[in-house]
Amino acid sequence: MAAAISSLLIATLVVSRSADAFDPDGTVAGNKLQVGTVSLVDDDRGRSLVDLEAMGPGRPVVQCISVQYDGTILPADLTLATTSEGDLDDYIEVEAEWGQGGGFGSCDGFIPTEQLYDGTLGALSAGDPLPVAGFLNQGEAISFRFRFELQDDARALGKAASVDFVWEAIPR
Repeated sequence: MAAAISSLLIATLVVSRSADAFDPDGTVAGNKLQVGTVSLVDDDRGRSLVDLEAMGPGRPVVQCISVQYDGTILPADLTLATTSEGDLDDYIEVEAEWGQGGGFGSCDGFIPTEQLYDGTLGALSAGDPLPVAGFLNQGEAISFRFRFELQDDARALGKAASVDFVWEAIPR
């Protein structure tokens, strides 16, 4: 009889304690999970960085653009890649720097931090994305200054090229 009462008491305690695990009084309310964002915005408002229909040797073109990180996942690393099409890309020299200041349409106030690239547009497009810098805060911006110059080479006459610049933020 004592064994039966002990078994019944143990079973009652196990059931009672198991029921406590589902008791709403032990609930922690207000928990929320949300996916973070990765977002880059540049200041060109949809316009082309360069649009040169009559490029010539000895007349370099310099343009700046600013890229801002508006994502919530921090820190994030920034890279720059290009893709180009056409047969002129091997005759266009590109120098790229990143830093602070300046923006689309004006390089006034640009302060370089580091040279990013110096070579032809064709080689830039054929290579891997270039590591730029990292964002530690939402709203941070990095500016870029590009210098484009046509080589003095008669083989470039009549050729054309187009290029896309692609910035990517990669959370660490």
